[in-house]
Amino acid sequence: MSTKTLVNINGKVVTPELATVSVFDRGFLYGDSVYEVTMTKNGIPFMMEAHLDRLESSASKIGLPLPFNRDEITNQVINTVKELGSTKCYVRIVCTRGEGEITLDPTADQVGNFILITKELPEYPRHWYEKGVWMVISDVVRNHQRSTDPSVKSGNYLNNVLAMGEAKRAGAFDAIMLNHQGMVSEGTTSNIWMVKDETFITPPLDAGLLGGITRQSLLDMGKNNGLKMLEENISPEQIKAADEVFLTSTTKEIVPIVKIDDQIIGNAQPGVNTRKLHVMYQELMENHYKSEKSRLNI
Repeated sequence: MSTKTLVNINGKVVTPELATVSVFDRGFLYGDSVYEVTMTKNGIPFMMEAHLDRLESSASKIGLPLPFNRDEITNQVINTVKELGSTKCYVRIVCTRGEGEITLDPTADQVGNFILITKELPEYPRHWYEKGVWMVISDVVRNHQRSTDPSVKSGNYLNNVLAMGEAKRAGAFDAIMLNHQGMVSEGTTSNIWMVKDETFITPPLDAGLLGGITRQSLLDMGKNNGLKMLEENISPEQIKAADEVFLTSTTKEIVPIVKIDDQIIGNAQPGVNTRKLHVMYQELMENHYKSEKSRLNI
């Protein structure tokens, strides 16, 4: 691997080449697992409580018992990141239903696994933020809520993999996925936003998307600072006619989108409102790290 990496399996920290789970693990066989991705700065986890809330919600929705409680998971993250020793780290928490007989039956006897992947998180390319990125609207429809519920952050990710593959074959940065009604849902690993007449708009949860931690943070922050923030359905035509478009995720923060399919967005440059929101969000991040350092006594 090109970056420094450590893996924690059920509390034991090992190097990547020693990180193994059974081929009978249901996470491998069926994608029967839940996960979260966050990051740390100077050993301090970002929005850990919100990520654990969502991890517990995902596990509850599919009836998956978590192998550790939230305090234990937090301690595993802090200790593993400390051992890694990097200033800024990517953190992936995976909990599987575990190992047992090969059967679809989720009530069969099995022992769950906890996997924590930590690696050094390099800075993303500056041109993403300074020049923006190009995305396509995927032909792959986002899973229906009554199928594989998009509000569950699970290891069953083939839907998103297929959409990302479509984007890469087109030479794009990523894909925007529509729901079964033809409305914007989300990106393959991000939430999607548009700005129209200085109003920030993102699809509602019932558009079939995962409620992002950054998404909710921006909604709260914007409202607290007098910005116009709406959760409304967005059609492909509306997003292509927007003044500005951007995506949000925990590790990427806010990335401007300046082209969708063959349509240039705005003046083909990251918009002033997007830039302003990103500055505000980075201030929120720094304040959060300071408060978490005190709360966790790190």
